[in-house]
Amino acid sequence: MRPYGQHFLKCEDVALELVDRLNPRTDDVVVEIGCGKGFLTRFVAQRGCRLVCYEIDESLSEEFKRNVPFENVELRLKDFLEVGTKEIESARLCYGSIPYQISSKIVRKMIELGFERCLFIVQKEFAEKLVLGRERRKHTLITLLSQTYFNVSILRRVPKRCFEPPPKVDSVMIELVRKDVEVDLDSYEDFLKRLFLRPNRSAKAVLKEMGVDQCEAFEDARIWDLNVEQALSIYMRWSDDERRTLRNRSEFDR
Repeated sequence: MRPYGQHFLKCEDVALELVDRLNPRTDDVVVEIGCGKGFLTRFVAQRGCRLVCYEIDESLSEEFKRNVPFENVELRLKDFLEVGTKEIESARLCYGSIPYQISSKIVRKMIELGFERCLFIVQKEFAEKLVLGRERRKHTLITLLSQTYFNVSILRRVPKRCFEPPPKVDSVMIELVRKDVEVDLDSYEDFLKRLFLRPNRSAKAVLKEMGVDQCEAFEDARIWDLNVEQALSIYMRWSDDERRTLRNRSEFDR
């Protein structure tokens, strides 16, 4: 068993579809997360873009280099979750077959780093959390966080037989397309964490505790019922109140 529990993609039809949908230009800088042995990398590199590949498992580096002998490919043996904005500031596209246990952290990182478009292979259950709509209940923090910053689509199923070793869970390919939204990530995430401490509670009760006025619109809703538009509307009121409180405290302390 691999030290990081990897399941390596091996189906060429899945790789080709991902590359076609990614559609990188020759002047693009593209990032791959978890490049492994280089199976996906080879198909993307042939499009002529500059490709920066991150892999945390150093034991795979020699096999990767043998499989991907392209001058436009750079391998960085590093945990992608530790990457800063300056390190990939010119990259607009990202892709990868994402380790299931860090999927939420990767989506959060995509928001932080400002990628325009991402194509990932992830666990089906996780993907369904990202795309829950108004007809489904029990939205989660990652549902609202991802849908605030991205339009999220499930593109296709990826069978278990497409991996070595085969995973026990079902997988899908998803696309994240950046929305034109200016919301401070750290502040908004802190707000959502407060909301989702007890997601089955009445939204009105939770918002009152957080000091958000005019909660009547959410009389019968629970926190997990809130959609992106409602969450953003509440956040704007909450953040205004927070800034006002901090300003008043500052004036009082003078």
